[in-house]
Amino acid sequence: MKDRISKKEVWNEKMELLSRDEAEKIRLRRLRKQLKYCYKNSEFYRHKFDEVGFHPEDIKTWEEFRKIPPLMDKEEERQSQKESLDRFGHPFGMHLCCRPEKIIIAKTTGGTTGMPTFSYSFTQHDFDRWNEGTARVFWLAGMRPGDRVLFCFPLSGGWAGSIVKTPLHYMGILCLDLGAETPVEKIVEYTGLLRPNVLMSTPSFAEALIETYEKMTQRPVSEFGIKKLLLTGEPGVGIPSIRKRMEEAFDGKWNDYLMINGEGFSGSCPAEEYQGLHEVALDLSIWAEDLIDIDTKKPIDIKNGSIGEGLITSLEREGLPLIKYRLGDVIQIFTDCCKCGYPGPGYRIKHLGRLSDRLFVEGVSVFPIAVRDVITSFIPRVTGAMRIVLTEPPPNITPPLKVKVEWGREVEESQLPRLAKEIEDRMFGLYRIRTEIEFVHPEALGRVTKKTPMFEERYR
Repeated sequence: MKDRISKKEVWNEKMELLSRDEAEKIRLRRLRKQLKYCYKNSEFYRHKFDEVGFHPEDIKTWEEFRKIPPLMDKEEERQSQKESLDRFGHPFGMHLCCRPEKIIIAKTTGGTTGMPTFSYSFTQHDFDRWNEGTARVFWLAGMRPGDRVLFCFPLSGGWAGSIVKTPLHYMGILCLDLGAETPVEKIVEYTGLLRPNVLMSTPSFAEALIETYEKMTQRPVSEFGIKKLLLTGEPGVGIPSIRKRMEEAFDGKWNDYLMINGEGFSGSCPAEEYQGLHEVALDLSIWAEDLIDIDTKKPIDIKNGSIGEGLITSLEREGLPLIKYRLGDVIQIFTDCCKCGYPGPGYRIKHLGRLSDRLFVEGVSVFPIAVRDVITSFIPRVTGAMRIVLTEPPPNITPPLKVKVEWGREVEESQLPRLAKEIEDRMFGLYRIRTEIEFVHPEALGRVTKKTPMFEERYR
């Protein structure tokens, strides 16, 4: 029985092996049910639906739903929370669709850009739904019962510490949850005892583990035996130079994954060349198929290569369902068949950046991940560590765009002017943006075990 389970192509054969037509029929049925549920049980949604002029009974087709404008974003969610706290004494928001007593997990986002939101708060039904969707993502990444996971996301705050690891137990996987707060030296000690074969962390933590282990032992980190890397929270897996360094250091395979606000279950495929993130839970949420233009906010036709801001809509969610929720994430959609042969009906997604991070240099739009992509293409002449230096409040930047970069350990300082010109020329050739490279010594930017900042804000 165990051998049959381990050879399953997907976690949930009943739902993940549906045809696209079958999946869309289920989605439309569940969408109409979710809209009616929200209208009936939430004052917030009743007001929003009435404000934009539609009633759940009006929605008969997917095209009719797409015409509805965005209904909520992060700031509106915060305002909703403040109102529910003032009026009813709970912080879950006016979009709560059940009694507050039914919430069994109340986990916030990090709150780095304002009041933390309780998007990761679940009823028992929603928690079971979360475990199911996330298990599909982890199975696609190659995780199986009997694996041992070194879990090094922050445990003391944010959503990851308490709920990302619970699907592991759901799948029958052992989890050594040390957390990114633990000194890397202590993690090295524990890892030597338990011998995990999976690492779950940010790419920044994985980089710190590589460097710390090699300094402590003068041996490669690959001797740990970690063969599966589930690294997320930062760009990297889609950048060939970064992925190559990480996989060579561990002698393992890097997979990325993304679940946002308890929705959008998606994971990277096993293809050798990065092909984006596969949607694996079309029956649980809508994201990739509801794209809007990042400037006009009007619906975009979904076709291979489409780029826009994805709107999240929950399906089958009981406590805090999201309807037409603006995440602020810019994504690209791929509708063609993937080289990896994943049989599910979902599309693939590439995360291009956050609208809040977008910069304009002489009117040209650029995301930090694009800048990092150029910088890391010069590894090993650079270490890959960088910061975009802001001397004035974004998003409008007076050129040149200043970028601080660590030069590579084998590079001599006399070679830096030529290297800077190469980087600046490549940036201009790709994005028509003038840049100014400021080199610093290797490790001068420091190493973090949580999430590496992209900006150095000198104007503050």
